[in-house]
Amino acid sequence: MSADTQAENFDIIVDIGVAYRDTVNEAALVAAARGALLAEGLGSVPIGVSIEIAGDDEVQRLNREYRGVDRATDVLSFASEEAPDWDGRPGVVYALEDDTEPAPEDEGDWDEEYDDEADDGPGKADDGPGKAEADEAKFILPPELQAQRDSGQRYLGDIIISYPQAERQAGEFNNTPLRETQELVIHGVFHLLGYDHEDPNDRELMRAKEEAAAAYLDQ
Repeated sequence: MSADTQAENFDIIVDIGVAYRDTVNEAALVAAARGALLAEGLGSVPIGVSIEIAGDDEVQRLNREYRGVDRATDVLSFASEEAPDWDGRPGVVYALEDDTEPAPEDEGDWDEEYDDEADDGPGKADDGPGKAEADEAKFILPPELQAQRDSGQRYLGDIIISYPQAERQAGEFNNTPLRETQELVIHGVFHLLGYDHEDPNDRELMRAKEEAAAAYLDQ
């Protein structure tokens, strides 16, 4: 089965802020999310994901209200389920060395390139300033996302990207804003799937998955 045929199982909803609609290519964002899901071996699973492109102020507001962190960031990932491990999710095995210790410059590059925040979902922030408010927050899905969940699809969650931050990072890392935004989508999808980069081995695994997903964009 071709990648295009497998990707028909995916329902990727994209909401681009008015200020960025003439700049951001919706199809490119959908392609990035599909690449991540295909790289994870999920082509046979009906899956839903939502992607929002917003400005710094909106991303900072969401970060403050749902995570208790009052600052902007490049990408927020709100997963609807924690580390999904359902029947039919084969995943992909990546051959990595045991106890891989990345070179110091590799670890630094990661921290600089992705200033992201991942969470299990709105209202589930870690302890810290603003947690009480975050716990009380009510997150109501728009009708199209509720319909996506009700259809029986495996709804992974929501990715919110600050396009101004993506532009800044693109200049810093010699990337195009489009490619940087696609890479943030890929990064966000893997967070929704339960991956993180809190320790060296996890970073190495997540990086390998992102590279596999990016390869679909270059085909």
